[in-house]
Amino acid sequence: PFHYFGISDLWIDGKEINLEEDNISFSNLSKGERVDKIIEKIRYFGHSGRRVKGLVFCSNKKEAKELSAAFNLRRFRTISLTGEDSQEIREDAIARLTGTGDYQGIVDEQLDYIFTVDIFNEGIDIPSVNQVVMLRNTQSSIVFVQQLGRGLRKHDSKEYVTIIDFIGNYKNNYLIPIALFGDKSMN
Repeated sequence: PFHYFGISDLWIDGKEINLEEDNISFSNLSKGERVDKIIEKIRYFGHSGRRVKGLVFCSNKKEAKELSAAFNLRRFRTISLTGEDSQEIREDAIARLTGTGDYQGIVDEQLDYIFTVDIFNEGIDIPSVNQVVMLRNTQSSIVFVQQLGRGLRKHDSKEYVTIIDFIGNYKNNYLIPIALFGDKSMN
């Protein structure tokens, strides 16, 4: 089971920002504002299980690295992974996220989130992932479902996965009902 939350509203300094009308992209907000909003929402919507084990899908390598660094400054334990990282580095990060292998029970070495771009869309199996954060707009319901699917595996440590999708008001959000429910009515 999953809990899906599409974040389309944005409040800054008590004022609602209409991303479409104000011609602002969520990714173009100042780094601090953006990180604050992401953290606010991941805390608000939460996760199932003892601790968060999250994947964050980003738009580009720079974004993944910068967001990971900003989260680490705010006392989260994160890493960014891209196609440039070796299979060994990826496997180590997954073990740290899941608390398995050499990291079983070693809290100081565990990760809360992996920020990723262009990897982990498919061909990766991390059943204990309990939160998926989508920061990347997609025009493909296939990519959307692949990213959503990273958290859909059943695992004893969770009852459901929380999906937090920063959809904004972008024009392709009609893909969400198609991807989630097969609803092609465009209603």
